[in-house]
Amino acid sequence: MLGGIVLLAPASPLRAQQIGAMPLGSEIKGFSMPQRNTAGEMEANIAGETAKAVSISRTAIQGLHVDLYSDGKVASVITAPKCDFWNLERRLSGSSGVAIQRADLQIRADSFDWDFKTQTALLRNNVHVGLGKFIVGVPAASAASPSSASSAPAAPTAPSTAPTP
Repeated sequence: MLGGIVLLAPASPLRAQQIGAMPLGSEIKGFSMPQRNTAGEMEANIAGETAKAVSISRTAIQGLHVDLYSDGKVASVITAPKCDFWNLERRLSGSSGVAIQRADLQIRADSFDWDFKTQTALLRNNVHVGLGKFIVGVPAASAASPSSASSAPAAPTAPSTAPTP
């Protein structure tokens, strides 16, 4: 889980306190903010082309790019041309498109909400999902187990042609 996110961190070494106090209407270009867990391992990197303080609770972001890490490597990437970060709710939302990519999965949608507290997404309107390594049928482990044979439906049989008494 991403804890204590301060989304607006520029690529230059400004302190988070300076970023949190930025005046309404001010803009940061080329921001990037690594997110690490308590063990110091990389969990995510949140970056964007620009971020503008629109209100106390809302930051408008252009060119969002989020790398999500697993075992020290980028496992998933979230991109959006523009979206809003709701500071108090720790939530991203956008309606100009989003793409989520992983080695075995690609998702695109017109609009989205991403909750950093629960690490869940709600995708809406024109949602497309592409699955890689998708195996149709019974997984090999299940087919080999004796219990699966007894619970599998019986194969259909041909109708009987014998006369009925």
